[in-house]
Amino acid sequence: MAAEHLESAAFRSVRVLRRVEDALLVLLVGSMVLLAAGQILLRNAFDIGWIWVDPLLRALVLWVGLFGALVASREDRHISIDVLSRLLPGPLRAGARSATSLFTAAVSAVIAYHAARFVVSDYGTGATAFARIPVWVVESILPFAFGIISLRYLALFALHLGAAMRGKPG
Repeated sequence: MAAEHLESAAFRSVRVLRRVEDALLVLLVGSMVLLAAGQILLRNAFDIGWIWVDPLLRALVLWVGLFGALVASREDRHISIDVLSRLLPGPLRAGARSATSLFTAAVSAVIAYHAARFVVSDYGTGATAFARIPVWVVESILPFAFGIISLRYLALFALHLGAAMRGKPG
């Protein structure tokens, strides 16, 4: 009974995290659309604009791209070249997918590590991106997103490896 309760709590937590991710992605894209449309309207109709909107939109493009990558990693839908794995029988396909997932996790972890070093370096400079927002705040999505992607692909590695060991297709 306790195991069932723990499992259902874990599934609820994952479902809540998925909704939060989706909501943040929608909020970011919606903000980009509204800010860009407002800036275009102000420039064309009144020959004015907000000086901070263009750098904010550039930052939002980075955040939207990385939140999109988070959603893609959640669904195991990242771009991949899997011509060879399509030709492999089930257990070998699962083994190939586990190796690919482990490689993706490792590369993402290395990127997360160096991105964190980059953010810490910029934290020390005190530089601002726009409207008194520090550069490191804008960049903080980099180690966060790549760290989560790395963890997700580690989980996928374990899942695919388990399938390969059981002789199931991955």
